[in-house]
Amino acid sequence: HLTNSLHEAYVTLLCHQSMILAMNSSSVDPLQQYETQLEVTKKSFKMVFGLPSFDKGTFQTSDEDVKDLEILYRDILNLFEDTILILVSKDLYKLQILKEMTMWMSEDSLYQQERVMVIISRVLRFASRKVREHTSIDAPCLGVLAAELSLLCSHADASVTQQASLGMYYLLCIAKHQSDSQRDNPTKQYEHGNHCFLTSDSEFRPEVLQQDKTKLAQCIGQSLSPSLLTDFMLHLLMKLSTSDQETASKAATVLKLTLKYHAQKVTRVCQMVDTIYKQLKENSSHFMKDILLEVVTLLAQMLPKGVVFQLMYYPVPADNALMLMWQAVGSEPQVAPQVLKEILLVLKDKPWEVEDTMQEGRCFILDVTNMMPLAASQALCMLLPMGSYKKTVAQFFPEILMALMFQLLYISQLRVQPQDRPIYAREGLRILLNCSGLQEVDTALKQKYCWSHICQTYYYQDGVNLIARTLCEYNFPQFPETLYYLHKILVQGPRRSEEHIIIVIFFIKVSF
Repeated sequence: HLTNSLHEAYVTLLCHQSMILAMNSSSVDPLQQYETQLEVTKKSFKMVFGLPSFDKGTFQTSDEDVKDLEILYRDILNLFEDTILILVSKDLYKLQILKEMTMWMSEDSLYQQERVMVIISRVLRFASRKVREHTSIDAPCLGVLAAELSLLCSHADASVTQQASLGMYYLLCIAKHQSDSQRDNPTKQYEHGNHCFLTSDSEFRPEVLQQDKTKLAQCIGQSLSPSLLTDFMLHLLMKLSTSDQETASKAATVLKLTLKYHAQKVTRVCQMVDTIYKQLKENSSHFMKDILLEVVTLLAQMLPKGVVFQLMYYPVPADNALMLMWQAVGSEPQVAPQVLKEILLVLKDKPWEVEDTMQEGRCFILDVTNMMPLAASQALCMLLPMGSYKKTVAQFFPEILMALMFQLLYISQLRVQPQDRPIYAREGLRILLNCSGLQEVDTALKQKYCWSHICQTYYYQDGVNLIARTLCEYNFPQFPETLYYLHKILVQGPRRSEEHIIIVIFFIKVSF
C-alpha cells in the first residue's frame, strides 16, 4: 500500500509541477497566476505531507525495498521543494506560499510538520541569498510569515522549533536587506557554513532566536520595516482569538514583548485598535480580554494620539468594549497628560446637527459625521474619576473646565432637545468638580437648578455667571491657575464671538 501511495504521489506531483511552472511563462494576470499556482500547490502539499510517515522499521519488507522506498520518498519531498524554489527564484513575492504552508500545516496534526519546516527554512535560506541580487524586494508577506514562525519557535516538537528558528533567521536576513536597501545603507554580511551572519548583531543567530523570546521580539522589531512589523503585530493580534489557548498565549507573549520594545514603529495604530475593539465585542474569554486590554495599554503608552483618536471615532454612547478600552488607556498615569491634550484638542470643535428628512415635519438630529466632541466629553466622564489621573486632572483643571463650558455652549445652541441625547459635557463638568475636591460647589449648583437648565439657550449665560460666582464663593484652590489660563486665552484670540463672551464673563467673575 505504501509503495502504491508513493508512486501515485510522485506521478501526481510531476503533473502539478508542470501545471505550476507552465503558469510562470504564460501571459495570465499576475494575481490570477498566483492564485492558480497556490491552489495547485495546496493540493500538492496535502498529498505530500499527508503521506504515512516513512519509517523503515515499520514495514515488513526487504532492506533493498526499504531503500528504494526511502529514495522515492526523498524524491517526492525534493520535487515539492524544487517547485517552491523555482517559483521563488522567479518572483520573491511568491514567498507568500510559505506563509500559506505554515497555515496549512496547522490545519491537521497528522501533517509531518518537521519536514514542512525543513522545506520552509531551505527556501528562506535560498531567498536570503537571492535578495543580494536585487536592489529592491517585493515580499509583503514577511510580516505575517514572521508571526507564524515566531509561534513555531516555541513548538512542543524540538525539531520543529529548530527549523522554525532557522527559518526565522533567514527571514530576518531578507528583511534586513530590504530595510537597508531602502535606506541605501547595506548591512555587511559574511558567509559561515550554512549561515550568513549579520556582523551588526551577534544576537541574531538562530540558536538565540530559539531560546530567548525577548531577543526574538527585539530582533524582529529591529529587522522588519514599520509596515511589515505592523502586519506582524496585526497577525498575532488575530491569533489571540483562536480557540487554541496555547497558541493564543504564545501570540500574546510575543506581541507584548514586541510592543514593549518597538511600538513606536507601528504604522496603522487605528487598525490595531479597531481590531481589538471588534474582538472585545465578540464575547471574548476573560483570558483574551485581559491580553487585549494589556495591548491597548502598551499602545497608549507609546502612541497615545493614535489610540485616543480611534477610540473617539466610535459611536456615542460607549458600549462595554469601548469602556474597557478607555479604562485600559486610563490605567497609565505616565501618558495622562498626552491623552488629555488630545481630548482637549477635539473639544475645541462643535458637534453638528442636520435636518432629518425621514421624519414628518422639521426635525434635527446630531450629525453622525462629527460626533467626536461628544465622544471626547464622554471620555472625560470615564477618565476624570480614575485615581491614575488625579494629579494630571489637577494640572489641567482650567483647560478642562473651559473646554466643557464651551461644549455646553455649543450644545445649548443645538436644536436637538436635551432628552434626545446624553449630555456628557454637563456630567463631565460635575465629575471634574467632584474629583477636584469641589463637591460643595456641585451640590450648591444642583440646589440652584443650574445643572437642569444649563443646556437651555435662554439660561446658558446666567448659568455661566452662576458657576463662576459659586466657584469664587467656595474659594476654589485652582483659582490662580484658572485666572492665569483665562487671561491667556483672552489675549490669544481670535476665537468664536460667543466663546469670547463666555471667557469675559468668567474672567470678570473670577477676578473680582
